[in-house]
Order: sequence, then structure tokens, then C-alpha cells
Amino acid sequence: MSDEKIPYIKWGDYHSKDKDNPDRIIIEVVDPTPFDSEYSINVKVRMTENGSTEEKYLPLKSHESVNASLLKMWTENVKEGRIKKGTKLVIKTWLGLSKNNRPIRRYELEF
Repeated sequence: MSDEKIPYIKWGDYHSKDKDNPDRIIIEVVDPTPFDSEYSINVKVRMTENGSTEEKYLPLKSHESVNASLLKMWTENVKEGRIKKGTKLVIKTWLGLSKNNRPIRRYELEF
């Protein structure tokens, strides 16, 4: 990778706790292949918010977390050919509860 400074999408910026009214992240895939960084497994996307588009890294799984649901969904959809370079999709996300009654981030992909 080059020395360009690309920002990461920060999950902490998304606060919805309502599955029926989740936060929506509109992206276009730049490179569907996950890569490791110091803290997470990521992919490069273009994110559209407030009418502007910017390249960002989308964290699929933090190395500190056992929550691999987004990474699993991403990998399955890449294998099925639904996610590839140029694919546009919406990631819906909200904070739900785990089996242990702790907060856990949930995701849905909308094509």
C-alpha cells in the first residue's frame, strides 16, 4: 500500500439501538479483498455521506473482538460474487444484545 492517509470508518460514530431504524452506511467497494492492519481486518471502500464521497477503510473485524459477523457476511458474499470491485451496497448497523446480554454490534448488508 502507498503512504496515503486513508481514514477508517469508526463504528463508535453509529449509535442506533433499533434494528428497525438502523444506521445506514452507503459504500462502493474499491477492493473486496480483506487485509490486516494493527487493530483490525479491513477492506477499502468509497463511502458516501452528506453528499460527498471519500475513500475509507471499512473494519470488518477488530482483533480485540470475537464478533466476526460482518467479516463472515463479507467473505460469503465475495465467494458468491455479490461483492466485487465497484459493488454498491448499504451496511445497516445497530447495537443489539449478545447472548450474554451485553451490547454487540449487528449488521445487515443491503444490495
